[in-house]
Amino acid sequence: MEASPRLVIFREFRNSDSKDYINFVQLTNEAGFFTATGVLPISLDGEVGDFLSGYSDGPPPLLTHAPQELHTNPLVTYRELVTAVRNRNLDAPIWIRINGDTRFQPEEKFFSSRLLDAALLAGPLLCDGIGDAISVEEASDADSSRALAYNLLQGARARISKTEFVACPSCGRTLFNLETTTQKIKERTNHLKGVTIAVMGCIVNGPGEMADADFGYVGGAPGKINLYVGKKCVQTSIPEEHAVERLVDLIKEHGRWHEPNNIS
Repeated sequence: MEASPRLVIFREFRNSDSKDYINFVQLTNEAGFFTATGVLPISLDGEVGDFLSGYSDGPPPLLTHAPQELHTNPLVTYRELVTAVRNRNLDAPIWIRINGDTRFQPEEKFFSSRLLDAALLAGPLLCDGIGDAISVEEASDADSSRALAYNLLQGARARISKTEFVACPSCGRTLFNLETTTQKIKERTNHLKGVTIAVMGCIVNGPGEMADADFGYVGGAPGKINLYVGKKCVQTSIPEEHAVERLVDLIKEHGRWHEPNNIS
């Protein structure tokens, strides 16, 4: 039997709020809620840290960055928070929040700008194994927030939720139209969760740059494509007009294909 979802109650605390913090955690857990708290790293050196070290009345509260009066780099603050948690041997999950207090350029409104801005904070933390929960709170709607969060997790390899595409930036050696070909491949394969596909313009640098990909589509000669499985070239000199479908066939042969879900 699955447990019923529980509401998360969130509140921020300053270093001088230790008694309020302890009362808040106790009351919310007694009421059956999950507790999430924004704290300053230094607060874990005192009464709050003592309380959490011995707390066993419920799940440990999520800990996240609490804005400080003096502006500090939020990336540094999160690292200081993790250091304080580890020094205390606390079993407390870390919640990475992307909002107006943690953005580096909050005036940028484009999706791509928000994604880049959020990645400056969340990317280094996630790649270092820091973070048990993440939220993006600056997007215009819930769908945009969720898309930003999933993109961050995918880029850091913390959670794979879609196909991963790797492409070279294009140069004078590129042997086909990289942008249109990549789009064609995406249209055929973007439902393959957990599969990484590399699209490389030539065989000079392509095989090295796509070393971590599951499958590779590489320009071998003008109008001809080579296909790879991992680092191994398995098919050569495929006419470009047939190469995308041959790539799909190759994915099927290796058991990584499934038909897209058609939702009407």
